[in-house]
Amino acid sequence: MKKLLLVSIFLTNFLYSQCPDSKKIPYSDGTFGDYSGCLDDFGNPSGLGSLKTEGSQKEGNWESGKLDGQGKLIYFKNNSTFTGLWENDKLIRGNYTQEDNEAKVNYKGDFEDFKFQGEGVLEITTSDYSSEKKGQFFNNDLFKGESTVIQSNGLIVKSTVEMGKIVAEKRNDINYYNSQDVIGDKEYSIVELNKKGSENEGISYLIEMEINGVKGEWIFDTGSEIFSIGQRMFKRLVSQGINYKDLNRTIKTLGVGGESSGKLIVLDKIKIGDYYLNNVVVEIANENNFSLLGMGFLNKFKEVEWSMKKKQITLYK
Repeated sequence: MKKLLLVSIFLTNFLYSQCPDSKKIPYSDGTFGDYSGCLDDFGNPSGLGSLKTEGSQKEGNWESGKLDGQGKLIYFKNNSTFTGLWENDKLIRGNYTQEDNEAKVNYKGDFEDFKFQGEGVLEITTSDYSSEKKGQFFNNDLFKGESTVIQSNGLIVKSTVEMGKIVAEKRNDINYYNSQDVIGDKEYSIVELNKKGSENEGISYLIEMEINGVKGEWIFDTGSEIFSIGQRMFKRLVSQGINYKDLNRTIKTLGVGGESSGKLIVLDKIKIGDYYLNNVVVEIANENNFSLLGMGFLNKFKEVEWSMKKKQITLYK
């Protein structure tokens, strides 16, 4: 890398040294810039050259005192660089990079008045998150396109942007309906519920499912948003060889037994009724043994019907 940088500096100095001219460029605030490179018959920068001021440096191809063609503008104070194709001293297409102790920014695409405007891709990396915005930009921000944010805690949020506003969003910690995740030939599947208890002592309904062929029972909870596996069941499932993907994310939920915390994982090959489900987000309880089946699971289906009297649910692919 150091060798490549030295070669680049050598070539740049060599190209500019082909025109031995130099000139002081005055500015309205009383300061001067030092130009070295080619000058035309009127003494204006033309051809290859470099203009350095106290806070910046412009280099590349000049035409009548303005960058025109391939060039670069460096700001020393915030360690930022504009590189690419210039017309009449304005960057129209290229790259912007900026890096400090807090963030690294890289934009590649169209520009207008040194703002991100037109087609482009913007990438930002910090200690807390990394993001990518891709599509049509206006005034330095995404106007139409797709955005992905990956946070350090494992959360991934993908958004669709229209007219500068988020119109759709998907997160990796929430279950969504996707017909390709529901494997089975039938249009719908009827699943029997196992009723426990009585009206006097309380009623619960249990649903049996399999994960990678290992069976378990879940409490059917119509008032819950979560799909969870209790500690004891999870340890048993793992000991019997189930496969899962850890999302490296811990959340807090409010449900049976009060507030609890749990880590999120993704499971494939969950068998319920006549279907197998893939890409299912599950909370593994850290502090209790409650395994609940709520909307966080049922959202994976196109439609769900529950009959209390028949003690069954109907799942639609």
